Amino acid sequence: MSAIRPLFAAAVAAIVSGCFGASLPPEYPGVVRAADAPSAPPSVGPTPTVEQDEGTLPKEARLDAITRVALARSPSVKEARARTQAALARVKGTGRLPDTEFKYELWGQPLSRPWALNETQMHMFGLRQTFPAIGSLDAQTKIAVEEGKVALELQHARELDVVADVRKAWTSYRAAVREKAIHIEHGDLNARLFELAKVQLPVGKASQSDVLRIQLEVTRVHTDIIGLEQQLATSRARLNTLMARDLDAPLGPPPDFELTDIAPRMDDLKAMIGKRPELAAADGEVRKSEAAVAGAKSAAKNPALMLGLDYQLMPMSPMPHNFGAMIQFSLPWLSGRRTEDVKAAEASVEASKSARAALESVILLQVRESLARYEAAKARYAIIDTQLLPQAKKAFEAMQSAWAAGGGESLGVIDGLRTYLSIRIERSRALADVELAVADIERAIGGPLPKKGGKP
Repeated sequence: MSAIRPLFAAAVAAIVSGCFGASLPPEYPGVVRAADAPSAPPSVGPTPTVEQDEGTLPKEARLDAITRVALARSPSVKEARARTQAALARVKGTGRLPDTEFKYELWGQPLSRPWALNETQMHMFGLRQTFPAIGSLDAQTKIAVEEGKVALELQHARELDVVADVRKAWTSYRAAVREKAIHIEHGDLNARLFELAKVQLPVGKASQSDVLRIQLEVTRVHTDIIGLEQQLATSRARLNTLMARDLDAPLGPPPDFELTDIAPRMDDLKAMIGKRPELAAADGEVRKSEAAVAGAKSAAKNPALMLGLDYQLMPMSPMPHNFGAMIQFSLPWLSGRRTEDVKAAEASVEASKSARAALESVILLQVRESLARYEAAKARYAIIDTQLLPQAKKAFEAMQSAWAAGGGESLGVIDGLRTYLSIRIERSRALADVELAVADIERAIGGPLPKKGGKP
């Protein structure tokens, strides 16, 4: 009896603790640290706080500040972060043993005296603990870790979506600001032509129709500016929405920028798509399916075990205090279900690998399409900037000089000014198209493009 007591106490402790389970994979702490890291684009020097970035926005709408505010406040990013935290929080519990169970049984209670518990033949108090098949808890823990890693990669994908949306909205905002400035400049040019026409009218160098035509152009420019104000308000509201600010929150003018200095090649871009978080998530789905195969094979090979201990109180017996023990295990070898489970898990691995390959093909197509848009937009911008714009400016200035000297016609001057305005607007929009294409390329490869010097 003395030898049984320590064994009995140890068994009770093992069942009650319920803390035995699979060990955590070594990569789990790193995943948790990555999930706890703030969402922020890389920056040179100390990263400003959200409040500091917010304070600069009414004065100047800088892309880096807007991006940091959007990442910190975006509801969609917060949702993705919360889903990542939820997935990682499930990891430790997944590897633990099933809940310890308590049972009570009443044996031999007389029907005529159901309240007389002292006349019961036996009161049985028991504990039950199930131990899954060896290796199955490790597999479940691996699956849970991979689910957390997949959630983290999808969070990163959501952050890239926000970065791309911010860049596109900021580019549209900048284009609207620039177009408005161009129209104001051309309004001033029209106003000077109008004053010149009024001076030339009394001396016969201009006609009344010349004055009216130029006045009409002045009014046309003012009408265009009103339309641009609406575009500005819309693009400002879109940026404020991305930053979770009031729609009409103040936003200063954006700084000027020139053509992004990059020279991407398709071969180089193909090598960069490994940074795409969706591909990393797809790899995680493959590893998760492989862990499920390992778990199914463990369940097919190893039995699940259940241990039980009972305390038996027998009020009517000369030996009222007793205990009982039980062991129960499954027989997976007698069931064809386990073999089918393994086949199903292996088929899931193949499906995950095929999904990953299909996703990579889609991403490569996105890269190709965005690169083609970039090259076309850059070529169009180069022609406008180096050929059309200088020619239009020179032609307008020549017509203006000739008309001011008493030669030429006002219609030619007005037409030249319209052409000059139109090409300046085209240049601004072509520059915006280049930036939008760059944003698409960077979203397609999952990160910033290196500049010609090799730095992002």
